[in-house]
Amino acid sequence: MSKVNKAYSLDLETVRLLEQYCAAYDNWEKTISRSKVVNDAIRWFITGNVAELVHNNEQLQERFASAMKKQQNQNPRARRSWWRQLLGV
Repeated sequence: MSKVNKAYSLDLETVRLLEQYCAAYDNWEKTISRSKVVNDAIRWFITGNVAELVHNNEQLQERFASAMKKQQNQNPRARRSWWRQLLGV
């Protein structure tokens, strides 16, 4: 695929976020191109499947609500803090 150089203006905060992300990525694995990060982000944003994102968000909210109900249904003694359980208080 051919590459085209174009100039676009970015907010200073956006540039800082990009620099921080690329610096952190350098620590995780290998060096990553800032152009690749911007290219991938724009491609994902424009062609991203919003329905899939909404579905994943709904599933996450359902799992969170289920976990909260499960925790609330436990007896109060099981919900005591670790130090109270240790001391038998």
